[in-house]
Amino acid sequence: MLSDIITDIVNCQPDMEMVGMATGRVSLTEAVAEADADVVVVGLPDADLPSEYAVLLGARPQTRLLGVSGDGRHAFLYELRPYRRTLGEVSPEALIEAIRTAVRPAVS
Repeated sequence: MLSDIITDIVNCQPDMEMVGMATGRVSLTEAVAEADADVVVVGLPDADLPSEYAVLLGARPQTRLLGVSGDGRHAFLYELRPYRRTLGEVSPEALIEAIRTAVRPAVS
């Protein structure tokens, strides 16, 4: 399963920690707040962000959302600002780099 693969990839990184796994969208905002997650990884059917996830970004502007396509070939990074960056084809290295990039502070 794709979620198991992503979990294994993240858990192998010494500078990252999987802080939780939510099974439903209904309490996603609460689960993310409780875990104090910097990046939330979700499966998406396409590049469009479902409204439930937009609500999460509105409630937690500091959180980034990494959406991975159902076939595991493409990923998209979403932030509160109206901005989507296509990350291209997915590989373990690309996923890890996307997560690291998402949590790095912006250079002023």
